[in-house]
Parts: sequence; C-alpha cells; structure tokens
Amino acid sequence: MLIIRRRQGEAVLIGENVEVRVVEVGAGRVKLGISAPAEVLILREEIRLAGEQNLAAARATTPENVRRLLAGLNIRRQAGEDYQDK
Repeated sequence: MLIIRRRQGEAVLIGENVEVRVVEVGAGRVKLGISAPAEVLILREEIRLAGEQNLAAARATTPENVRRLLAGLNIRRQAGEDYQDK
C-alpha cells in the first residue's frame, strides 16, 4: 500500500486518467473528489464488501430454501391484504 500525505486542494494522479483530489478536511473526515473516465468503476469499500457478502449468501442457499422464503412472504402478503380489506 502506498501512503501519501496530501493537504486540502492537493491531488494524486493514478495512471493517465484518474485524479483523486482532497476537497475538504474536517474533524475526523476527509472529502475526496475523483475524476475518472466513465468506464472506470469507483466504489466505496463497504459497498463492494456488502455485494460480495450478498453474492456468497445467494450462492449458499438452496432452491428449497428459496421456495420456503417465497411461500412465507406470500402468506404474509395475503394476510396483510386480508387485513386491509376489513
């Protein structure tokens, strides 16, 4: 991992087309501005990790568990619709 110190208004260039600029520095927070071509995927780490966890959970389930889940949702939906009709 490369560690670089930058002050507000300073930037780091990554390759030919990506610029990461320190826009604002506050109490325990840093706001970054990223300029990159549209084809460059930019994600916050926690979003990528959540996606990986969701994918792993989806791969770990069985068709039977999906059927049970859908059946349970359907029963709840029907009960809610019946309640609303009263």
